[in-house]
Amino acid sequence: MRRTRCQFILGMSILWIVCGAAGCKSRNADGPLRIGMMPKLVGIGYFDAAETGAREAAAELGVALIYDGPVDARNEDQIRMLDTWVAQGVDVVAVAPNDPDGISRTLKSAADAGVSVLSWDTDANPSASQRQVFVNQAENQRIAEAMVDVMVEGLTARGVGIAGEYLIVSGTPTASNQNTWMEIMRTYIAKKHPEIKLLQHLTPGEDQQKAQEQTVAALNEYGDLKGIWGITSVALPAAAKAVADAGKTDQVYVTGLSVPSLMRDFVHDDVVEKFVLWDVVDLGYLTVHVAKRLNDGNLSVGTHDFGRLKNIEVREDQVILGPPLIFDKSNIDDYDF
Repeated sequence: MRRTRCQFILGMSILWIVCGAAGCKSRNADGPLRIGMMPKLVGIGYFDAAETGAREAAAELGVALIYDGPVDARNEDQIRMLDTWVAQGVDVVAVAPNDPDGISRTLKSAADAGVSVLSWDTDANPSASQRQVFVNQAENQRIAEAMVDVMVEGLTARGVGIAGEYLIVSGTPTASNQNTWMEIMRTYIAKKHPEIKLLQHLTPGEDQQKAQEQTVAALNEYGDLKGIWGITSVALPAAAKAVADAGKTDQVYVTGLSVPSLMRDFVHDDVVEKFVLWDVVDLGYLTVHVAKRLNDGNLSVGTHDFGRLKNIEVREDQVILGPPLIFDKSNIDDYDF
């Protein structure tokens, strides 16, 4: 793509993303389109699964993909890496930001340099970052309400009341998706299940060991804890292990969201009955397809196919993978991420 930013042209019911009369091209005229895709961090199963899908799409489309991120979930490391990518001439950056506000200036600078900018997994600040589209795994409302529903239905099936104290184990304090889910969960609980008392949530970062240690401390402090939601891919297995090690599997109901590979044993051992997620491989796959279409000026509002993914909803500034999935013994072995 030359030094002209893609702009949104809004109609009454359709949005076209275009990049000048000649269309979008690689900033490197002699090579393939170069996409830099950045997770919050590398080295955990969730983002490894996203990489698998991203590389599948890159091979299909014939684009050059850089998939990399910081070792720790730190905004400053993402900023440094993005600056390097832009200097190296990438055409598109797709970022899952650790700090949606903190990274905005860097994303805007990339856009000003002629780079197409999108977010995935977690949205950046839309106006401050000037990102053009967010690849959303599922609507936040549906994710948050599904996690509450699984908890309530699970306890009801056990034949016990839901009144009592509950804990949410989150990730980093600035993670906008997790903060949004918690806000929706609180509102939904207050309206539908006021007998549920939410304690102060935990923020161990994207660190499974810290999440387990903090959950152990909470189990010791709150002896009558009724349920725990782990709402990151590492928080849920950490909470499950803490509860299992304490011998409280029958006393404390554990659910939330994570990847099947980290939860398989807990599900088969009846520590966790059900949990929520989406197909993370498909999320990575969709993100690369959207990046290519964004750069080509070929992304429009409506329902479209993206490679092997069919009937994907495209809104004015979001592409939505689909509804969340519920994993349990009946389907967890069907997924290998």
